[in-house]
Order: sequence, then C-alpha cells, then structure tokens
Amino acid sequence: MKKIIYILLMIIFAFFALALIPLNTSKENSVEVSGIIKALSEGGVKDLVFELDNDKTTYYINRGLENGFDLDKSKTDFIGKKVTLNYAKSWTPLAPFGTTSKHITQISVDGKEVYSEFK
Repeated sequence: MKKIIYILLMIIFAFFALALIPLNTSKENSVEVSGIIKALSEGGVKDLVFELDNDKTTYYINRGLENGFDLDKSKTDFIGKKVTLNYAKSWTPLAPFGTTSKHITQISVDGKEVYSEFK
C-alpha cells in the first residue's frame, strides 16, 4: 500500500512539474495565423484578447493592458482590420488536448508590427 501511495505522489509531482515549464515564445516555436479582427476585450489579468472572423480560437497578449495597450483605443484602431499574428505552440498536462486560447508572440495589423516578444 505504501508503494502505491509513493508512486501516486511521484506521478502527481511530475504532473505539476510539467505544468510549470515556462512557455517558449521564440519565433521557431510559433505558428502564424491571419484574419480580420472581429472583437477585442479584456481577459485574465489585464490581457488584451483578440477574436478573429471565422476562427473559434481566441488570442491574447499577456498583460497587454499593463504594457502599453489601451482597450478603447485598440478597439478603434484594430477592429475590422487585417491581422497577422504568431502564437506560441505549447502543451500542458492541465489541457492535454489543447486550448482555445493562444498566447500571442507577435502581431501585425495592416502590415505594421504593433507587438513582438521576439528578440
């Protein structure tokens, strides 16, 4: 019985250790998507959330509203415009089959780069 408890504790520890691995936001680990911005909102903790036409996935700039973006100005400037964005490919045991919310690593609106985490 002690052996089973020990093994279960090790599995739980490994599960949480995998969940804490930092997100790789490099250009090599990004996926590019294009579309028309349908809506912008605030989500999470001061995240700027983008919704694209004909796309069930939402995309967000982590802490975007704390780092230079204003929600009302962004709505005026970006809604209805063509966007090309990169999001970080990621996997976590907390969402093993993927998620419908993706972390933006770079975004260009009408061909002009407005945000980038690439160095």
